[in-house]
Amino acid sequence: MKIRRSLLKDTVSVETWKGEGAYGPLYEDLVTVRWNYDGKRRLVRGANGEEVVSEGTGQAHPDDAAQFTPESRLTIDGRSSTVLTASPQSVRGHVHHVKVACS
Repeated sequence: MKIRRSLLKDTVSVETWKGEGAYGPLYEDLVTVRWNYDGKRRLVRGANGEEVVSEGTGQAHPDDAAQFTPESRLTIDGRSSTVLTASPQSVRGHVHHVKVACS
């Protein structure tokens, strides 16, 4: 069972990372996604396996998981951030939400 979108109270602006181009990183167009955000610092393991400090964690609907690839740019309450990891969280074998750690 997926988390209901009505339970997601916060919003985040996301520019999904596409890769490197001739002049630097490439991003998709800006989209706004509903999620729940917790601004607590935590020690997390990044996409490359290193331990890094996350400045906050968000929970998003599983259908929005493709927006949160590592290196994607986020704007949370006017503050810029970057996606460190995005991992699906399952309940009884079904993805309930996606947990996003950001710098």
